[in-house]
Formats: sequence, structure tokens, C-alpha cells
Amino acid sequence: MRNSLHRRRLVVAVQLGLVASYPTFAQDDTIETTAIEAAATAQAPSAAPVEEVVVTGSRLRRDTFTSVAPMQIITTEFAKEVGLVDAADILQGSTAATGQQIDLTFQGFVLDNGPAASTVDLRGLGANRNLVLINGRRVSPSGVEGAPAAPNLNLLPRSLVERYDILLDGASSVYGSDAIAGVVNAVLRKDFDGLELEIFSNIPQQSGGSDTTVTAAWGFNSDRGMFGIGAEYVETTKAALADREWTGDCTKNVEIDETGRIRTEDLYYASIGYPSYGNCAFQSVAARTFIPAIAMGSIYYTPGYSNGGWGDFSESGDPYTGLAADGNGDGVGDIDLYQYDLNGKPATLDADLFPASTRYNIMAYGEYTLEGEANITPYFEANYSYLEVKSKSGEGQLFPEVPALNPFNLCNPNQPNGVDCGLAADAYLDNPSIAANFANFYGLTPAEFRDFDIVNIYNGALGPVPTQPIVSVRGDRNQTEVEQSQLRFVAGVRGDMPFMNFGSVDNWAFDTYVSYSVSDGKSKRFGVREDRLNLALGYYSSTNTPCENDLGESLRGDATAGCVPVNMYAPSLYPIGEVVGDFGSQAERNYLFDTRDFDTEYEQTVVSLYATGDVFSLPAGDVAIGIGFEYRNDEITSTPDAVAAEGLFWGFFSDKGALGSRDVSEWFGEIEIPVLANKPLATELNVNLSARLTDDEFYGENSTESVKIGWRPADALLVRGTWGTAFRAPNLRELFLGGSTGFLNVADPCYVPEAAIDDLTGDYIPENDRRDKQILANCAATGVDPTIANNGGFNVYSVEVQAGGSLELEPEESESWTVGFAYEQDLTNDFELSLGMTYYEIEIENTVIEPSTGFITGDCYSDEAGTAASVFCGRIERDFSDPTDPAIVFMDLGFINRDLEIARGIDYNMFFRDQIDLGAPVNVSLNLTASRLLERSTKFTNPDGSVDNERFEREWGFPEWQAQAALRFEWDKWNLTWETRYIGSVGQDPEDVDAFSDVNNLSDTCLGPPDDVLCRDFAEADEYFRHSVSLFYNADSWTAGAGVRNVFDEKPPIVDASEVLSFSNTPIGYGYDLQGRMLFFDVAYRFGGS
Repeated sequence: MRNSLHRRRLVVAVQLGLVASYPTFAQDDTIETTAIEAAATAQAPSAAPVEEVVVTGSRLRRDTFTSVAPMQIITTEFAKEVGLVDAADILQGSTAATGQQIDLTFQGFVLDNGPAASTVDLRGLGANRNLVLINGRRVSPSGVEGAPAAPNLNLLPRSLVERYDILLDGASSVYGSDAIAGVVNAVLRKDFDGLELEIFSNIPQQSGGSDTTVTAAWGFNSDRGMFGIGAEYVETTKAALADREWTGDCTKNVEIDETGRIRTEDLYYASIGYPSYGNCAFQSVAARTFIPAIAMGSIYYTPGYSNGGWGDFSESGDPYTGLAADGNGDGVGDIDLYQYDLNGKPATLDADLFPASTRYNIMAYGEYTLEGEANITPYFEANYSYLEVKSKSGEGQLFPEVPALNPFNLCNPNQPNGVDCGLAADAYLDNPSIAANFANFYGLTPAEFRDFDIVNIYNGALGPVPTQPIVSVRGDRNQTEVEQSQLRFVAGVRGDMPFMNFGSVDNWAFDTYVSYSVSDGKSKRFGVREDRLNLALGYYSSTNTPCENDLGESLRGDATAGCVPVNMYAPSLYPIGEVVGDFGSQAERNYLFDTRDFDTEYEQTVVSLYATGDVFSLPAGDVAIGIGFEYRNDEITSTPDAVAAEGLFWGFFSDKGALGSRDVSEWFGEIEIPVLANKPLATELNVNLSARLTDDEFYGENSTESVKIGWRPADALLVRGTWGTAFRAPNLRELFLGGSTGFLNVADPCYVPEAAIDDLTGDYIPENDRRDKQILANCAATGVDPTIANNGGFNVYSVEVQAGGSLELEPEESESWTVGFAYEQDLTNDFELSLGMTYYEIEIENTVIEPSTGFITGDCYSDEAGTAASVFCGRIERDFSDPTDPAIVFMDLGFINRDLEIARGIDYNMFFRDQIDLGAPVNVSLNLTASRLLERSTKFTNPDGSVDNERFEREWGFPEWQAQAALRFEWDKWNLTWETRYIGSVGQDPEDVDAFSDVNNLSDTCLGPPDDVLCRDFAEADEYFRHSVSLFYNADSWTAGAGVRNVFDEKPPIVDASEVLSFSNTPIGYGYDLQGRMLFFDVAYRFGGS
């Protein structure tokens, strides 16, 4: 969508503040015969020892993986064989992960967990609606700035995790509040036998972005216990936008024409007389200035020439004809806009696609069983993680107001280099070439319009007037340094309870532990202080004298000390072609630049007591129960410095941090009842019931419960169903986030669009107004006359916004159910075949959301009733003092409860294994995991009873189909693996798809009939396949392997940047591979037993 330029008064473009995959095997080689999704029971040989394990999805002990809860199990051994070792890459690549996944490419954006965060979003319901566990125990949120709400996956250990269990139904009754969308459980390995060293490295074919992990682990196992300790060092090198083929060029207009052809060449600007923009899109222009006192657009720096009377500045687009300003009569506009656009310039393309980072992790854990029939087993886990990220985004615009009498002000005729900008604009109108073009358009020159008393558009002498230079400064608000660390300690004891052995009461055991974790995040941003800049420009002086404050403005001491006058018209700020410049002297830069520092600490303490055992016997087997209690305290102290708290960076939001704590106590119980066994059509029928009572400090008592049923009509077939409720009280971010304020761009639909404004008179042209009728009706219902609200077409402008936590929020409650089957063929021993399918549905009531500016304006003014009944209309505050300019002056972005969110779909799994003879026995296996999304929707009921429904399936982040397949060949000590990731096609909501148009309306690349066709923005992606291959050799004491991720160098899709969040037309956070073809290598050596 084109940004209007030639009538634009000001472009506000600064909004700072603003994977690969793998198959999901049911288990590793030692338990691969069990059914897919850990749902069927494997029959162990009678002579084999039976190990009791606790399966994610239940706290009851079992002899095999017999959980009926839907679950994916991802082994790290196999993930490594397709080039993945990072937790975020592994989990975000699961078919259960939908929605936009946050990773380290999201630098320069405001994130819930702050910069340098990676989270996982299950079912597209948000990262704060699933739990992350290590060995079944909570991992606390971590991050920096604001109030982190979810664990940072970048702090999880890479090398010590054996597998990731992803439980895919509501599990609040088993694991506590927050487990609405599911649970991710990182299960640590125990198979230590001496010292192990390993190096794993990813090396992209294109430059930058390499990743190397060096690990060392040592441990032992004995009859009574185990101990393991591991340390890892991870270093990732920077990959800039310029380092990738798909992000290394300028952002383009990506449009599709009526014939289905993709077009990127900009034709709009050439059609109105400018030099061609080529294949680049108009984005964010600088090296110019805006003069509010005159009816002109921006004037651009043109050293040695002016098409008006501005010395070294020239008007770019004639404000009356809508054509490029051609002052020298050569038939082409004087300003080559692309030379002033940040888009595609070296400084912009040097921004990070993948930032440089360093990680350290050391973890020790162990257990030892004491002598005695109680088998008392003390255990512990101790983990320290550290992450350092240095990121760089592109510089934005800096556009302060320079006071009228400032000694460097261009429009101060009293200073040596100043001019009277009224007379300068008149000189533009009298420029012979400009006047001739005006006459060609209107029939008369501006002077003739004046002299014939028709319209006088001349200004006359204005004297000193304020100006607004629009520049971009090197290093301003685009660099962030982050350090995060997390210390986590678990100490517990478990054992048997032999005194609980009487009658049918048997097999009782207990487990109690205390865990404590503290995460500390520090961030440092660099940028220009607004208060210092205002002082240096004379903003607080009655005579606009720089560094003088005779108006009594309250300023911080570090703002007044060392003040240096700043020349916003220094030529060094206006480098044509490079665009990003610098202040005229080092003294100015030293004075203006400061750091914005944040320190965020999150502490979590958990005390848990649990006991389980058999209570009585039924004909079908023993009835097992579990009962427990858990206490949890979360506390956040997020402390900004004054620059952050007061929003002292120019154009940057204020962040008040957060301070608060919460206590939660929970009682829970679980019972499993074997109803039938070894009966016709009922080899097994089990019912599992669980419930939890949560006492929240702020939300009182709430209960959750679940029912799980597993029925085997035959040994090979398990039919299963689950139903459960879940509960999530607002987290510490939603409760205690300080009132952060800032300025964001808002598109105001109530202002008359530029196409419906007469260029000469400024009158409203109804027939050119293409806004929907309900928009006009809703604007009128809120007190705005949408036919006279006229801002000259400048309908995107900066608005003050505020967001913050609230104790008035309601807790979220959900209901979920699943039904499915798992089949493991038992007709022959010649091959293995397992099939699984699960239908799931999750409904969440009172979901807590943090609405964006676009969401608020869209919901308010697009309400179908046309009565402005949307509750979000009350979050918009306007200034009605001038009915023709009822600007939005404030928007409330605080958290609010929404009625309902729904996610439902079907998960499919298939596993096949056979042995073939190729001169040597070769085991061949195929694993397929797929997910079909049937619905992802939201609902909001307005005060008048009208309902807003939104559907997201088949839109970005929510493809109808996702799948992963892995074909594996094993012979002797060799493993050959081929893996494929599939993402289904996606597009926009049909209501958001632009109408086909030409360059006179919304298109940038189509001239329209009779010589051309029509175009619209393109925001669709076809089916996406990405393939990986590897070959590993596993000797007795060493392993070596190599592979290629993205074998065919499949490129991510391209989209129009105005429609989908992207870098250089490349969408981010949706599962497409941004690295390109990558080689990976793994070498490990085991030194043997202790």
C-alpha cells in the first residue's frame, strides 16, 4: 500500500519499541516399539526389567508409556541428526506450534519478555498459556524490561536434555494453573558413563549466522544413583540483512495483478514525474525538513540548488497538482526520492537478521537411594545459564521541532543562513517552470489566480517560524545490549512408604521438593535524549537561545550539565544517498547521546509434596491415586533507570517496569480406575480423574478437573478421550506492569482520505471517498463528522498511548477435550506400523489481551452495527476543539478480557519400520507427524450485545496443514536420515485483501487501463517444503556426523511489507527458513566409564 508523499506534512516512521524442523518420534530407539503419541502400551519381554517412569500428562507411576493424553515426544538425538540442538528451534518447529513464534530475529520490536527472548506458542494461544518444565518441575519466566511472562528458551541447556515431551491438552489439574494450551517438559538424560566431549556446528552457505556449541559432560550411574554435570558454550555470529539473498536488498512493493503475475517495479512515482524508484518501495525518507507554517510538503536537501527560496533545500512534490516539483524544467522532478529513503541503504541492511550472541550453561544433577526398604532417594538439580546478545536494528527518523528564533533555524531570517520561508515558498510559486506546470494543470499560474482574485495561495513574509527537520542519526536508538542469567536449584527427596502396605493398600511412594529460581536481565540501549535535545535547541528559552532555560522547565541535572548548542541543519545530517548522517560535531553527539538501562529480576519459589499408591483392587486391576500440595511464590522487580522510566529518549516509549508478587497454594488429586480388563472388546478400559483447587492471592479459590478414558477393544488399538478444565490467573505482567507511555503511529479512518480532497481548494469530494459505510457511521456515532475531518490526507500520525497492568482483570478459564485412537499392528512381526489420530478442541473464556492501536481503531470503527458500540471506542480520546481536525490524542492499550478464543484441529501420526536386505541388514523407518487446523477464532461481545467474531485459520501463522516426515536408514553403525518439513499455504483475511486498483488509488506497480491492468498488495504464501539430510557414524566411543539443512536452499516467501510483518519482504516468525542452506557437523567422544 502506497504511502502518500507529495501532500504529506510529516512522516512519522520511528516505532522503536515498536526453522527448521525435525520429526517428532514417539520415543528414541530403546522404546521405539510403543505407539505414536506415547499412547499405546508396549509389551516388554517377561524377562526384561520393568522401569517405572512418570509420564508427562500424569503424576502416577507406570511401567511403560501408557498415557492417554495426546502428546508429542521429540528426542534430542534425532533432532541433532537433522541439524537442531537449540530448544527454541526444536520446539518452535513442532507441528503443535502455531501462531507467530518469537525468536532472536525479533530485534527492535517491543516484546513481552523484552529483547533477546525466544518462546514457544502452542496451538497459537500464546506463550503465556503453556507451561515449560524441566523434569516435571516449573521453569520460571525470565527476560528484561517491562514484566517478562514466559520462560526464555534460550536459557535452557542444549546438551543435557534427552527429550522434549509436549503435552497437548489442558493440564491445569495435573500441573497447575497456566497449562491451558499444553505443557513442554524437558526430560534430562541419565545415561552418564564417564567424560564426554562434543562439538556441534551449524555453518550457513551464505555469510554470517554460524552457530557452534561446545559441551563437556561427566557423570556416572550405579545401582543406587546417578550424578551428571555438564557445561556448554554456545557462540552465534551475526548475520545482517545484507548477508541473505532474500533480505539483502531494498524492501519492494510486492503486488499481484489481475493476470496473477507478481510485480515489484514501482510505477507510481514515475507516473507523477519523479525519477524512477525502480524495484524499491517508498518507505522512510530523511535528509529533509517540514515547515508547518506553509502549505507545502517536506523540502529536501539539495546543496547548491533550490526550486524555491530555501537556499539548499527544494520542494519535492507540488502540493497543488500532486505532481513532482520540476523547478529546472528538464521534465523530471527535482528530487530523486530514493536517494533520501532509508530503504535499501547500507546502514539499514547492516541491521541484524540474526544477532551475535554468547551463551554459557552449567548444570549438575543427581540422586542417591539410601539403604532400607523405604528407598529414600535425595535428589537435586542445579543450573546456571547466561545469555549475552548484542543486536542492531536499522536507524529510524529523528524529527524534533526547531524553535523559530533558534540561531540555526532554516526559517529564521535573522540568522546568517536563514530565510523567510513564507517568501521562499512564494519564490517556489513564481519559479517559471513551477508556474508553467501549475498553469498546465489549472489553466492559470498561481500569480494569475491571485491577481484575478480567484484564490491567493501566496504566503507573504512570515518572519521566523519553527521547522521540523527530519533526519536519521548514526547509532540512534537502534543498538541494544542484553545480558540474562538464570540460577535454578531443586532439592528434594522421594521414596517408598512401606508402612502404607495393608490390605489392598500398596505401592505407596512420596516425592517432595523445593525449587528456587532467580533470573536477572539487564539491557542497555543507546540513543538521543529528547530533553537534552530540546534544551540544546532553545525549546525552554523565551528567546529560543540554545542551552538556556528561563521558562522554568523542570529538567534533570544530567540534562543541563554540559549542554552544547545543536545545529539541526548541519550538512553532516543530510548525506544524500546514504541518508543516515551524524551531528555536526563530536561535542554535540557526546552531549545528546545517553543509555537507557534496565534491570529485571524474577524470583520463583515452589514447594511441592506428593504421594501416590494403590488403594484397593478391582477385578480389572489396582486403583491408583495421587494426592499433593504445591505452594508457589512469584516476585518481580523490574527497575528502569530515569531514561527508561520517564521516556527521555527522543520519540521512545516510557517503561515504568513492574513491581509485585503473588502467592498461590494448590491442592490436587488424581485417581486411575481400571474398569475392565481382558474382556471381549475390552482388553483394557481405564478411567483417569484429576482435580485441583487453586487458592490465588488475588483471585481466591478456583477449581479445575479432568477426565481421561482409555479403551482397548483389542491389544493393538487404543481409543482415547480426554476432557478437562483449566485456569489461568493474570500473570505478573498483566497485574503489575507499570503504566508505560509512548507514541505510536495510528491510522485514523475518520479523516477524509487524500483521494477525496481537492488538491487546490481542499474541499471534500464524496465520489472519491471509498471508505465503507459502517466506518462512516461509526465515526459519526463517536462524534466525528467523517466528511469534514480533514488533515490534508495526512491520516497516519503519532498518538500518545499508555499500557499497563490491572488488578481488575478476570482470570481465564478454559475447557478442552480430545478424542482419538492409536493403533499398533500386531498381525505380523515382519514390520512395525503405528497409526494415531487425535481431534482436539480448546475454548478459553475471558482471555486477557493487550490490544494494539490497529486492533482498537479497527474494532471500534469497523463495527457492523455502525453505532460505535464496541467497548474499544472508549479507549480512544480525541480533541474536539476543532471539528475539522478532531485528532486522536490518547489511546489506552491496557490489558482487557476478551470473551472467547477457540482452537481446534486434528493431529495425525504414523510410524513404520522394517528391515530390508541390501547385502547387509538395513533398518528402514518412516515417521510422519501432521496437524490440520480446523478453527482458530476469537469472539468479543460489545455492551450493546453485538458480537465481533474473527477467524484466523489459513492466515499467517495458522496454516491449515503442517507436517514433518523423516525417513531413516540404519545399517551397522551408520544412520542416514532424510527429513522434510511442510507448511501449508496461507493468506490474508478476505476482509483485509485490497481491491485491485491502479497508481491513482492504492497500487504502486500498475498503471491501469487502457494500457495496463490493475494490481493489489500480495500477502500470500504457497505450500512450503524444506528438506534436510544427514549421515552419522556411531562408534563405541565416538560419534561423527554431517548433514545439510535446507538441501535445496528453499527460499522463504515474499510479501508486501505493508501487509505482513517482515524484513525486506521476508515474513518472520512463521516457520520459514531464513538461514538458507546450512551445513552442520557433530563430533563427540566418550572417554569411558569411571
